[in-house]
Amino acid sequence: MPPLRLSLCIIFLALLHASLNAQTTLLPFTLEDPQGIWRLAPSERELNQGIRLVARIAPQIGPVRLLVFNYTAPLGVPRTLEEFADLIRGQIIVLPISQLTSKTENHLDHDGLTQNFECVSEGVKIRCSLFVYADDRDYWAFLEVTPPNSATASPFQALKKAKPAPAGAVALQPFRVHEDAITSFPISLRVARNPNSDSVSHLVVTEVPPNSSTELAGVKEGDEILSLDSRAITTFKGSISRQSELGKLLIDRRPGATLEIEIISRGETQPRRVTLVAGQTSNYLRRW
Repeated sequence: MPPLRLSLCIIFLALLHASLNAQTTLLPFTLEDPQGIWRLAPSERELNQGIRLVARIAPQIGPVRLLVFNYTAPLGVPRTLEEFADLIRGQIIVLPISQLTSKTENHLDHDGLTQNFECVSEGVKIRCSLFVYADDRDYWAFLEVTPPNSATASPFQALKKAKPAPAGAVALQPFRVHEDAITSFPISLRVARNPNSDSVSHLVVTEVPPNSSTELAGVKEGDEILSLDSRAITTFKGSISRQSELGKLLIDRRPGATLEIEIISRGETQPRRVTLVAGQTSNYLRRW
């Protein structure tokens, strides 16, 4: 078997029974490749243990070189980066590995763990590199497979950290609501959907405008919202439009309208309730 095809077998034998999901996860990076060497293909496949394959990166001609995985830890059940790396290797790599080394590195503005190792099949050595990091409950893994005698640079070098959602925008996979539908409250949110249903799995604060009423109420970036007006987040449908369940609470609210949210901050065990107040609007753009 040619080495390039062999490298694919190492990865994809573990993915043959993955279920296809129509949802596309909002990626935390962009591909900056002015020479046009690489192509990025967002992909949503549900694997075992809650792992999702969310993107593949390959040369314009040739097999996949980099796979990107996402995992959301249950509330109150964090994993160490070593445990997450072990989970990824155990679920994805089907051949024995050797020469495993680990070191801490910073990529995409995140401190994480890099593991380098080799897989051997029919006498052919294939180099693999795994970088993992955690962003609150979201865990990310980048698995690169380098075939023997490959002269192509690492595709990981072409990845740059994605710009944050603008203040007031609601980010919902697979698109961002920006100028057409903006929350009526001074807050940016990321909405994640349950991969097994159409409901919301969690709602996270991604940005709080300085000196806004939301900041004065003690809401911080990274806070997770557990309920809106006493209704649990997980009971909402995972869509965002003016007529959706979330949209009716977040969009086009009259100035002075209130919304009670139940939030929990990183490192805390008890949630707290905060009341948000809608601001003034102008052509669906927010001004605080």
